[in-house]
Amino acid sequence: MRQQLQEIAAAMQLEEHYHTLEKALLALYFHKNCTTKSLANITDLPIPIVSAMKKEFAKRGWGKHSLTKKGQLAIEQYFQLSGVNIQLYLQLTTDESFRREWMTETISKLSAIFDARPTADVTIDQAKCTVETAFKRALLALEYNMLFNKRILCLGDDDFISIALAFLLKKIAPNSTTQIVVLDIDRRILYLISKIAKEYELQIKTDYYNVQEPLPKIYALQFDCVFTDTPYTLIGAQLFLSRTINALKPEAMRHVFFSYAKRSYPKQWQLQQRLNAMGFVIDSIKNDINTYEGAQILGAKSQLFVLQTTDQMTACIPRQLKFTRPIYTGEIERKSVVYQCTHCQHALTIGHGYPFTTIAQLQSMGCPSCKNKKFSQIKRTVQKTQSQHPAGHHILLELHDCNASLLNDVQEIKTIMCKAAYQDKAMIVTEKFQRFLPYGVSGVVIIQDSHVTIHTWPEYGYAAIDVFTCSRKLDLQKTVQYITEQFNAGNVIQHYSQRGI
Repeated sequence: MRQQLQEIAAAMQLEEHYHTLEKALLALYFHKNCTTKSLANITDLPIPIVSAMKKEFAKRGWGKHSLTKKGQLAIEQYFQLSGVNIQLYLQLTTDESFRREWMTETISKLSAIFDARPTADVTIDQAKCTVETAFKRALLALEYNMLFNKRILCLGDDDFISIALAFLLKKIAPNSTTQIVVLDIDRRILYLISKIAKEYELQIKTDYYNVQEPLPKIYALQFDCVFTDTPYTLIGAQLFLSRTINALKPEAMRHVFFSYAKRSYPKQWQLQQRLNAMGFVIDSIKNDINTYEGAQILGAKSQLFVLQTTDQMTACIPRQLKFTRPIYTGEIERKSVVYQCTHCQHALTIGHGYPFTTIAQLQSMGCPSCKNKKFSQIKRTVQKTQSQHPAGHHILLELHDCNASLLNDVQEIKTIMCKAAYQDKAMIVTEKFQRFLPYGVSGVVIIQDSHVTIHTWPEYGYAAIDVFTCSRKLDLQKTVQYITEQFNAGNVIQHYSQRGI
């Protein structure tokens, strides 16, 4: 059936690929009858496209406004829906009050399982989410049609999202063969998930994996969606998301449910830049799902990004390479806290490189001098192990609707670009410009601490310009402003990036 869906998507030139067709077919299956308008609302597609889609379904004998017996059978086989609880599916996806009641009842039944999770290992940025959060995340897979006939990866799962997903799947589609895989560095987590999966007959596979190592080949390009709650650092998020890209099927519209601590606006902007550079589309940002037990560093909450893949995915850390830079908060921000025993006044330092790395460890062991378990904090220091300043600043200029003759004039372009460098009082080391036949100019101005480059397409009235500096003293915007004024472009697009962070 997948091949038929791909053929329909190709025939319709559907940008949303065949996954939108899957969504439409599931809607017809569960809702029994869908008008063109209601199906357009469900699939977020224009009515003319939905109408054309229905005609394609009818051609194959699946039905149009409602499914034929042939269509029902085809969908049941494709999505593995034998024995599916249609009523529960509809109530969970359309009835908010029922969903709340179901969550409350489920939490009461399964809270003991989640309470048995090992103590969070703060050295690898673990923070256990609440049971309610786990099931809210699982319901997202249902909402985004990533639960039936899919391969789901939980990359790091101290939250037990795999358990919530498997229980939800068993309630709705008990005969489904959807595969849930957990990859984690914490063997305590893996052991407990495996034990629970065996006891409750849940379709979960666990495997040890250190995300800093290359992704094992058996997991490469295998998954339809990924759940990951990454370290609190930007570089840690980049690494986890790079491994996520390695693991996902190389198709557009795969989903990633990515949890990350809410940061300041500049850091949020940096994160979104990284997501864009890797090829992700942010479908939505949910601020009402993630709540954690304890986790003071997060303020007990974080954001959940629903990401979609595109045809242009690029992992910023290659799959075949081991990653050696620090990724966890405790490695990047070396914190040390001095505590004093409330009984004997003995002082001890807690932190990286000391006998006790967390206050919880010290409290469990007790004061080395008197075994008292109560301590008061008297001093705290934080040492950054990575520079907080970018290595360089990079502006990419897209100049459209420029004068064609100017874009083909190598001498005039050379003059403009060299004068642009002087706007910053930069020292030019060397320059080289070349005109090509029949038209087009390329050039570079090497400046101390920076460079300015240009490539022109006179036939399109277009120029691509790079302005880069690793000096904090230079004002790139002066250079950029001069360039855009001199080329008098009708349309200017500017991309800014910080390098080396």
